[in-house]
Amino acid sequence: MTAVGVPEHELARLRPRDVERYLYQRGWRPGGRVRYSARWEREWDGRPRRVLLPLDRELADYADRMADLIGALAELEGRPPAAVHQDLTLSGLDVQYIRTMPRTPSGTIPVQAAVLAVTSARDLLMAAACDTVLDGPCLVHPRRKPQRAKDFVDSARFGPSAPGSYVFQVQVPLPEATASQGHLFEDEPEWDMAPEPFARKVSRRMYGAVAAARWAAGLADSRDDSAPFVAGARVGISADLCEALAGMGGHDGRDSPTLHGFSLSFAWSPAWPAPADTHPVSFSPRDVQILREGAQDLRRQEPERGVTIVGRTTKLKRAADIGPGDVTVVARLMRENGDLVGQERQIHIHLTEAAYDRATDAHRDRRDLRIEGDLTRRGNYHELTRITGFDVL
Repeated sequence: MTAVGVPEHELARLRPRDVERYLYQRGWRPGGRVRYSARWEREWDGRPRRVLLPLDRELADYADRMADLIGALAELEGRPPAAVHQDLTLSGLDVQYIRTMPRTPSGTIPVQAAVLAVTSARDLLMAAACDTVLDGPCLVHPRRKPQRAKDFVDSARFGPSAPGSYVFQVQVPLPEATASQGHLFEDEPEWDMAPEPFARKVSRRMYGAVAAARWAAGLADSRDDSAPFVAGARVGISADLCEALAGMGGHDGRDSPTLHGFSLSFAWSPAWPAPADTHPVSFSPRDVQILREGAQDLRRQEPERGVTIVGRTTKLKRAADIGPGDVTVVARLMRENGDLVGQERQIHIHLTEAAYDRATDAHRDRRDLRIEGDLTRRGNYHELTRITGFDVL
């Protein structure tokens, strides 16, 4: 065992290039070469600091010099040397730590809660991957997942649990950096400009969506309104993501779940530039309940695509004598065979000028309209958008 408490053989495995990336991502810059080591420099608390990175793994004292480096970094960062060493060994991974806080002794978790947390961690990966592939607001992800998202989830893995209430570790491998990426003593190493891999895009998207979901849960609770979840769709909030987060907090969709708080923290591989200020995101049991309700609202607001309605106008309104206008129709859904089904609904529709004029004539003549579009629930009424067909019967 070395002076920093890390076994010598573990230190001998560390690759100088991985450590170099770790240093660069934390603001250190190369300052020259000292025999078989590279000097790295930065200011820390207003004082210039230097550390030496051993470059030759064949040297007899390579592990001792690496221990010196880890000890110096641990002291500066205020962390245990083992934590610094772990980050260095995970240089090819983005890692998410899921800290659950069930009401059991520290380091344990009920079996059912553990199963739910594990499946929810998988669902969270899938939600972030789908959102990255679809690249646009989506309240509910399609049942048939994109192949690229499925391949991403297949590549992720669970790591060892960590001390704490009960901490899951999800590891997302990043592609190996090529030999041409990164050179010592460059002011702007080439790997800093390398294209961001898909796996990193997913991790970054996941963090943004998780942070937005926490914000939306707090705002929705204070307003008693799910609108913040809908607004967050542009940054990755979806019903799928909210359900996954709620599952980590013990909500399995049943009426009387046993909820617990949890937090998510992200460790970023230094192989590519990491997002700034990615602090851990914590959820209370109340947040878990709000997340589940938000997911339900998002599913209710997901439009029914390509529906046909038949009904009669009850209200017409437009700002001027000409131009587009809004109509309210009391209508029922029409199946492909022409049958009308379901209860009558009050449906708001924005029409073009030509369609509005025809709707006005139909209202005067007491004739029905048949309109095709996407139907969305908006509180106590419905809205038909993306109109693809309009007829007067």
